[in-house]
Amino acid sequence: MEERKRRNYNHNIYSIEGNAARKLQVVPDYQEAQRPVRRQETRRKSRKRQELNTGMDIVSMLILTFAIVVTVYICLEYLSVQSNISQMNKDIVKLESNLIKIKNENASALSEIETSLDLNYIYEVATEELGMVYPRDNQVIAYESNLSDYVRQHGEIPEVEKPTLIDKILN
Repeated sequence: MEERKRRNYNHNIYSIEGNAARKLQVVPDYQEAQRPVRRQETRRKSRKRQELNTGMDIVSMLILTFAIVVTVYICLEYLSVQSNISQMNKDIVKLESNLIKIKNENASALSEIETSLDLNYIYEVATEELGMVYPRDNQVIAYESNLSDYVRQHGEIPEVEKPTLIDKILN
C-alpha cells in the first residue's frame, strides 16, 4: 500500500510539473539508500578476490612453463622434419635427372654399337673364311629354364685342351 502511495506521489509530481521536469522534493527511499552501501561492499569484496586471484601459484606456473617448452620443442621438431623432407625431395630430383642422363647416354652408346656392327660382313667372314654353316634341326637343343635370369657357378670351368674349330682353321 505504501508503495502505491509513493507511485501516486511520484506520478502527481510528474503530472503537475511535466514528464521532463525534475523532482524538487526528492525523499530518498530507504532501500535505495542502502543499495550503494551494498554495492560498495560487494565491489570491495570482488576487488579483494581479484587481487588474490591475480597471482599464480608455483604449480600452475610450472605446468604452464612445461606446456610452453613442449610446444616449442614440437614446433622445432616439425620444422626440422619439414627441412629434411625438402632436402630429400631436392636429392630425389637430382638423382632422377642423373638417371635420365645415364639412360640417354646408354641409349646413344647402344645405337652406336648397333650401327657400327655390320652383320653382313660378320656373316661373310664366318661362312667364307671360317667355314661356318648353320646348324641342322637335329643339332639344336632348346632349353627352358624356370629359374631366374642368372646362373650360379659352383666351381671353375675347366679349360678345354682340345683345339677348337677356330684353332684348326687358323693353323
